[in-house]
Amino acid sequence: MAPTETRTGLPYLGFGLRLRTEYMPQVLSERPDVDWFEIISENHLEAQGGQLDRLLAVRASYPLVMHGISLGIGSPWPLDRGYLGKLKRLIELVEPAWISDHLCWRGADEMHGSLLPLPYSPEMLDHVVTRIQRVQEMLGQRILLENVPAEGLDRAQGIPEAEFITEVARRSDSLVLIDVSNLLSSIRTSAIDADEYLSALSPAHIQQIHLGGAVALCGPGAEHAVAEEDPVWSLYVRILEMFGPVSTMIEREDTIAPLEEMVQEVSKARCSASTVLSRR
Repeated sequence: MAPTETRTGLPYLGFGLRLRTEYMPQVLSERPDVDWFEIISENHLEAQGGQLDRLLAVRASYPLVMHGISLGIGSPWPLDRGYLGKLKRLIELVEPAWISDHLCWRGADEMHGSLLPLPYSPEMLDHVVTRIQRVQEMLGQRILLENVPAEGLDRAQGIPEAEFITEVARRSDSLVLIDVSNLLSSIRTSAIDADEYLSALSPAHIQQIHLGGAVALCGPGAEHAVAEEDPVWSLYVRILEMFGPVSTMIEREDTIAPLEEMVQEVSKARCSASTVLSRR
């Protein structure tokens, strides 16, 4: 598939998978029918020798994007310039289509790497925007930031989550990665209508989707059956209906499934999404 530019100015890549270490030999030998791969940045910051050679060999055949877990953009302490330096080196080596992390702050216990939701306050908005701008200057490109679940936070006095995400992107000139499962959690926690939440997001800033745990089928009547029993897929369909095609990565967090199984998931999601988009 030839990438096409989207309204964000970055390419539309289609449907991808997380590039796990276990998949690399098979990816290189079989060239599976996947449009692109996403890597966890931290797994490759020190890559050299064979590991780096395999990563660059995959990059020669597929677009790659980088997804981090260590930025802690909302944290109160200074940005980790050592980490950002390693990240920039990896960017220069891999030349990813884009890079992303999470709109969150990290706990002081780095061993656990907790991704903690932000208080969506005006003060935090100013704090986060300034830090994003600094990171983008250091890395020389825009970054995507993923929504995280908002369980356990008192939202009564804060900015609504979707409005906060949109204002962060607008003021910092960053982009948005929608995790559908996290979004569903936030909608349920906030007790708001899904369309109300999605309408507050900015289409011009949405670049990627993480789709995990959804059941995707393709064929006559399949879409209706899935929507009835799968709230993740139903919400994903609504996102496509509202925003059009968005580069989507199929993921599983609870297990490392065989690559063949994940490629089948990509194929089913691609087929089902095509049916949805054909109606727009």
